[in-house]
Amino acid sequence: MKMKKMIGTIAKCTLSLVLSGVGVATTSRPVQAQTVTPKELHHLLAPKRASYGYYIETYQSNTDKDVTPAHNAATALFNNSFATYWDPTGTGRPLNAKLLKENQQKSVTISQKETPAEFLRSYLSDRRDSPYNEIPALGPFAPAFIKLADAQTHFTALPAEPWPATAKDDPSSGVVWANKTSTLGPMVQLVNLAAENTYSSSGHPKKYFKYVRPFRQGPGIHMNKYLVNVFNASPKTDYDFPSGHTTQAFETALMMAYALPQRFQQEVTRASEVGLDRILVGRHSPLAVMGGRVLGTAVAAAVLNDPNNAQMIQRAYQNAQTNLANKSNQSARDNYKNYQTNLKHYDERMTYGFKKTGSAHVRMTVPKGAEALLKTRFPYLTPIQRREVLYTTGFESGYPVNDDTEGWGRLNLVKAAGGFGRLLTNTTVNMTAKNNPYGQHDTWQNNIGGQGRLIKTGSGALTLAGHNSFNGLTLNSGQLIAANSAALGDQNVTVARGHLRLAAPRVVVKGHYTQRRSASLSLTTRQRLTIRGRADLGGTLKVTLTHRLPRAVTLIRFNHRNGKFRHVQLVGSHRQWRLKYTATSVQLVR
Repeated sequence: MKMKKMIGTIAKCTLSLVLSGVGVATTSRPVQAQTVTPKELHHLLAPKRASYGYYIETYQSNTDKDVTPAHNAATALFNNSFATYWDPTGTGRPLNAKLLKENQQKSVTISQKETPAEFLRSYLSDRRDSPYNEIPALGPFAPAFIKLADAQTHFTALPAEPWPATAKDDPSSGVVWANKTSTLGPMVQLVNLAAENTYSSSGHPKKYFKYVRPFRQGPGIHMNKYLVNVFNASPKTDYDFPSGHTTQAFETALMMAYALPQRFQQEVTRASEVGLDRILVGRHSPLAVMGGRVLGTAVAAAVLNDPNNAQMIQRAYQNAQTNLANKSNQSARDNYKNYQTNLKHYDERMTYGFKKTGSAHVRMTVPKGAEALLKTRFPYLTPIQRREVLYTTGFESGYPVNDDTEGWGRLNLVKAAGGFGRLLTNTTVNMTAKNNPYGQHDTWQNNIGGQGRLIKTGSGALTLAGHNSFNGLTLNSGQLIAANSAALGDQNVTVARGHLRLAAPRVVVKGHYTQRRSASLSLTTRQRLTIRGRADLGGTLKVTLTHRLPRAVTLIRFNHRNGKFRHVQLVGSHRQWRLKYTATSVQLVR
């Protein structure tokens, strides 16, 4: 019995080391860590039940009939976070005065450092209907969306003078952000379903927490001068936590991202920017907009998982892909086109610089149904693989507001849009045209680690753009594009069938390289494939010649070689050029 217990303990410790990425020092040859089994993976990615159950199953409890956490899932979502900082009973009292004081000071500091561009943007974000605020994130698709959705706003610039206290924004003046009977009506209807229903509202948890807005807590908040009269005239019962505009921004962004996944990470980035705008304009605190992100994400996932919405969701996706996806205007303004910039900003807005208030070592938990958020972004992945993407890109634990029971607050959706963070097990990816828009071609932009091996199948093309350290790869069909020197991982690479193309000046295979007779490799004379181990060569080599070449160009280096390429294709001026094999290289000579 004792021996069985010891073996079980060792197994658990081994799994813990694999999943946490902890390395074990050794003086002998390094031992490759084991991948997790399918059973272990399902256990690892299993959802965690909260006091209210699972949000996707209880989201419609968010009504004004009962706003208490015992009966309202939107309020209970913050049981582990804001409810531990602030006690709303009576006139309210701080439970973590230090954190709330820091929250107020951050509100002051952020609002006072507003740039002219942010001043205009945050003003417009305040005045426009919340869903309209997500249109800029469509970038090259925005002009077509505005036209085909009949999108409307009264606000396009700063006014000549401050608004009076009675001034109305778009929603209160009756302006409809977009037309649900327009060409893009199904897409508009999906946004409205998520962002403009009772269960979508942040007003109910606001009513429970009764946390006063920062501009009413003390001096120093730099309110937008054109909106001071409007803000001061708003009811004192119009509270701070969680931010309604931010909640709606995430609800809208994730519906637009589902219908048009070509702009997934851009939409989510803009939603986080709307949250920042609420602080800049003087209306909300950082904790409030972080809470809006958590609530809006949970609501969006709930809407996408509700079987009653299935037909509307499918119509919206087909509508966007048919009528909008082919209307890209590359001359249109796009402030969100750079993935790394978006990721940097999103990470900053995940925490707003707060220090950790909880444990930094809590394992990531993926909420039930959260994988639906990525269904159209990664149509070629299985649901469990989408959960793995969310798990391996999740934000670290310990930060305020983020550590809800289910894990909504730790989802890093911009990073998730860039692919896996780690491969926990051997991962087969089957990309085909039927999985469009990404079945024919997709790019994973993250630096991907892990003990798993990547196995690429299907006719589609996958670009690996990150500095990867996963356990090697096998290409069985389609195309794989190495766009980083370390794109191919840390171990052996096998090209069984299909086509491997280099898209970086130098690409390194850290183990052995095997290319079989039905496979091909393409590169230019300005690129090099460096193989740290053995090269087993076969199949086809395709070389594109560039100008002004020396008499000998090294294309491939290795420590040892077996075999030769069966076919060689030279593209460009190739007179007198031939392939030469040496003990450690393949060269192009004349």
